[in-house]
Amino acid sequence: MRRANGGPVSTLSPSKSWRSKSSWLVTAVVASSLISLVIAAMAPGAEAQRGRRGAHLGRGAAAAAAPQEAPESAAIAPALEEAGIHWGQSPRESFDHFTKQLQERYRPRIAKAPGAIEEDRLRSEMQAEQQRMRRTFVRFTGQATGWDSSFLRDEYTHGNNEAMLIVREEEFHATSHYFFINERLWKRYQAYDASAFGGATFDQFAAAIQRRFGPGVERTGSLVEGRPPTRWIEWQDATTRLRAIDQTRFYGFFCLVFEDKATLAQLPSLRTHTVQRQQAGSALVDSVIRDDSEGSSAGGTGGGDSHADIADRITGQIRHRSDAPEGGGSSGSSGSSGSSGSSGSSGSSGSSGSSGSSGRSGSAAEDDPFAGMDL
Repeated sequence: MRRANGGPVSTLSPSKSWRSKSSWLVTAVVASSLISLVIAAMAPGAEAQRGRRGAHLGRGAAAAAAPQEAPESAAIAPALEEAGIHWGQSPRESFDHFTKQLQERYRPRIAKAPGAIEEDRLRSEMQAEQQRMRRTFVRFTGQATGWDSSFLRDEYTHGNNEAMLIVREEEFHATSHYFFINERLWKRYQAYDASAFGGATFDQFAAAIQRRFGPGVERTGSLVEGRPPTRWIEWQDATTRLRAIDQTRFYGFFCLVFEDKATLAQLPSLRTHTVQRQQAGSALVDSVIRDDSEGSSAGGTGGGDSHADIADRITGQIRHRSDAPEGGGSSGSSGSSGSSGSSGSSGSSGSSGSSGSSGRSGSAAEDDPFAGMDL
């Protein structure tokens, strides 16, 4: 059939046309539902994959936050053996050992003395040095000491049966502070005066130390909460933790700290009766000037102002000694008689050990400020 204007006339009735449109709509709805079902089925897998990815990233972040473990060093035990010490020895054993070392050091000098007068002078000098070492021994019972405001203030506590003995090591331009708890040696804090090595940097010191102990892990942070940040190199073996610490910024020295790992792990239970430290007051000055007439801070006799380093000793600083040999060969010591020591520890993660160069011209021996030190 054709319309009057000649166009074709639809053969579909209005009802058939509506059913055709409804069928198309049903098909579209079914297809849409199928797509939704497929997407819903895929969603858990995607979420799981994202979860696995997140867990993996979380583990990576945790691994990055965990401190790097200090490397093992086979040279730690021999270093303690050379010093003639072992963890757990008593203050009496330690004093007797260092007294014998002192006597052995004087023996060849006394044997070569040209006469009885010189021999007597050397024996008197040896006995005076022995007495000075004896007077450095202190027990931390709560009574104010000169060390309570020094660089060692965090190395010990009062009221927990702790003590310290100081030994000068002239051949190393250093002072070793030996710490005891419950009559057992557990720490050696060895301080090297930086000025004794021509103003060497900590990087140079770290490089020299790592030639002996091997590459260590470098850490930065505060050794004790609330203290200024610093940097150090760390090693360990089965029984000992060793750290080379940069204390040049505030105190002008480097230090090596050997600590018994078993005691470190027990410190919270060993330090349960800590006594609040008293204000040092005049006792601090008294402890500094006591026996200065005997030259206790320098470890020897001689002229000059015996109180020249009083400010350094009150603050715990170690600087160039007035009796140091010319050419920068001073010896570093905090020490003096009638004083005591302190405690600290902790760590953060870092990279492998550092090294540095002196930046000076000349031979290798001249460039290495620690040459011949057997570090």
